[in-house]
Amino acid sequence: MSYLNALAQEIAAERPVAVAKVVEGPWAGCAVVAGPGGIHYVDPRLQAAPEGLAEGMAELAAGLLVRGESGCHRLRLPAGSVRVYVESHLPPPVLLVVGAGHVGREVARAGALAGFQVWVVDDRREYAHPAHFPTAYRVICVPLPEELAALAPGERHHVVLVTRGHAQDAACLAALAGAPVPYVGMIGSRKRVGAVFDALRAGGVDEEWLGRVRAPIGLDIGARTPGEIAIAVVAEVIATRRGGTGKPLSALDRPLIHLSRR
Repeated sequence: MSYLNALAQEIAAERPVAVAKVVEGPWAGCAVVAGPGGIHYVDPRLQAAPEGLAEGMAELAAGLLVRGESGCHRLRLPAGSVRVYVESHLPPPVLLVVGAGHVGREVARAGALAGFQVWVVDDRREYAHPAHFPTAYRVICVPLPEELAALAPGERHHVVLVTRGHAQDAACLAALAGAPVPYVGMIGSRKRVGAVFDALRAGGVDEEWLGRVRAPIGLDIGARTPGEIAIAVVAEVIATRRGGTGKPLSALDRPLIHLSRR
């Protein structure tokens, strides 16, 4: 098996993985594939390389993978040093849209445009239909909230609760309580959100986890229509993921990343 085969297998399984390849010197072209679970592949030619080279390449790859970084680095060994290029491959972030109604459809569209792998969940088969969500990766019809936790939302998942009713949103939030997701937001007015939070506290939901729930959901852009609401919601998800402030760029005193207008 080549390193490309090993890399392809891990990427297809949506597991984080990195490949480290020697880019100059006698071992140029030799590669190691590694991830959080350890080493997946070592080039056979590295068996004759200086001791510690393969292990050092794997350690470098795993270290950069944690930060999602790629680039060329100098790896120093007792017998000398080599230049190693590391390419990190992280599975795409997931936008888990709970609710396939008119707002959910627009959130799914906006999420796909922003580069998320979109999952849509609803308990109504006529709504949770792939034809309604051409940009979604998965469209799932399961009972809510009973089966929501079975999807095992974790560190990749950004959860948006926009079901057909306030009570169901609240029940889904309760089902997700404690999940290690980086973002969870629930639609609703402040009054209704406050009542839901009080009920969850009374039910023993962890206060720290509850404090991370974004509700009412979205950034304040004056949104009114489903499309505008979707943009406000996805913008908040992006800000949470990237560490943005949500402030106008014109009000910030820091360098900006400019993309080509072409």
